[in-house]
Amino acid sequence: MKKLAVIFLIGAGLFLAGSPELFSQDLTTGSIYQKENVPYRRPVPLPHLREADIVWSKMIWRMVDLREKMNQPLYFPTEPFGSRMSLIDVLYNGIMNGEIMAYTSDEFRETYDLEAVQNNLGAEVTTETVVDVDTGEEVERQIEGEVRTHEVREYLVLEQWYFDKQHSTFGSRIIGFSPIRIYQRRDEQGNETEERLRRQAFWIYFPHAREVLARSEVYTANNDLSSLSFDDLLMQRRFTGYIYRESNVYNNRAIMDYALGRDALYESDRIQNAIFDFEQDLWEY
Repeated sequence: MKKLAVIFLIGAGLFLAGSPELFSQDLTTGSIYQKENVPYRRPVPLPHLREADIVWSKMIWRMVDLREKMNQPLYFPTEPFGSRMSLIDVLYNGIMNGEIMAYTSDEFRETYDLEAVQNNLGAEVTTETVVDVDTGEEVERQIEGEVRTHEVREYLVLEQWYFDKQHSTFGSRIIGFSPIRIYQRRDEQGNETEERLRRQAFWIYFPHAREVLARSEVYTANNDLSSLSFDDLLMQRRFTGYIYRESNVYNNRAIMDYALGRDALYESDRIQNAIFDFEQDLWEY
């Protein structure tokens, strides 16, 4: 009986040792485990809102500066490595794969094709004037650019604040956002100048992009076991920014159209405080 037990254990050990399932883990990921939480996550659906239940609403455009420490998880890493990517790289890959549509404005009607998106991100063909070594004459030469996602340093977020009387809730939802590329202007010789240019690359309709954002993880400090996705970060409003524009009768003009410098910051704070005061006035204590 003991001999049969020993033979069984030896056979089981040989079977397990030769089983390919023990080596199914991809050790090239650089981790002792394979991440399966975020890559297969689905976004949590939002509750339906009826127009009859919304008694107050306001559209707000908010500028998110990626130089702020709180916003740095949206900017880094500047180049993808492993499973980590910046928000703009996630969006760009989604556009290339046909999972995300890039729109031309915050009305979300007309779309960009992939070539237009690449041009807006720095891949446009430029011409520069050079001196021909053989003839000594100036000639124009075309230079093909490359996509420079690291130059996206701001996001313009369109959000809608509302009060729902049915559930007595005051909150906001993100409608869409636009990456803003900030770069140095080049002269005719192709050299960078001190003039800085700002360019909106495209607009993303946030509800349609949540599927892709929910599958992309975000780095969280003090714990590499990250279970936070870009969808979680945006839905939980883990970013900071200042109000750039509010819906108004003057063609929805931006704050900088009628205020500059410190006055523009004061106007931004005034709008934010007006929203806060409206919420406080809804309740009695």
